[in-house]
Amino acid sequence: MAWPQDDAPPARPDWRERFALGTDLALIGVLVTVAALPVLTAPAALAAGSAAVRHRYTEGNLPPVRPLLRLYRRGILPGIPVLLVAVALLVDLVAISRGWVPGGTVLFTGTAAVAAFLGGFATLTLVAIGRDPGLSPRDAARWAWRSSTARPWTALAPALAGALAFFLALTMPATIPLVIGFQLFAAHVISDRLAP
Repeated sequence: MAWPQDDAPPARPDWRERFALGTDLALIGVLVTVAALPVLTAPAALAAGSAAVRHRYTEGNLPPVRPLLRLYRRGILPGIPVLLVAVALLVDLVAISRGWVPGGTVLFTGTAAVAAFLGGFATLTLVAIGRDPGLSPRDAARWAWRSSTARPWTALAPALAGALAFFLALTMPATIPLVIGFQLFAAHVISDRLAP
């Protein structure tokens, strides 16, 4: 009798490949943290880290260093306004939560929602730069804006993952460098599933 044959299940990575991925993501996170120590270079370090994570995610190995250094140098000046907006939002949230300015819970909730959306938008911009390191920050932001306005969940899902990573890092500050690499990886995986 000729019984029907089932297709073989797809090959799954074994524990060594998953361990290597985790190690590489941790290494990328540590290098991004070191590159972001001057604070003004944080957006540029995250952009270079996003490109490194994307290369590891798609190619299965770590990328060459020179293109990442070029991306890092190129992203320092365009990243300063982004950093200033992030600091202004953080100061605003702290001032509202401590009662230094009027508004209470309603203003805090609205500001937190705007900050979450902008965090997701910034994460999508990093993903766009990671996908195509030759993309200008303005073009990456346009892609992120189109993706987040077409499907708002595309920006909110990375923002929620970022909030989870933030609170995880707050509970154990020593893990901050490790969390950064894994958060960038999560951003790429989420955007590949949700972004148009």
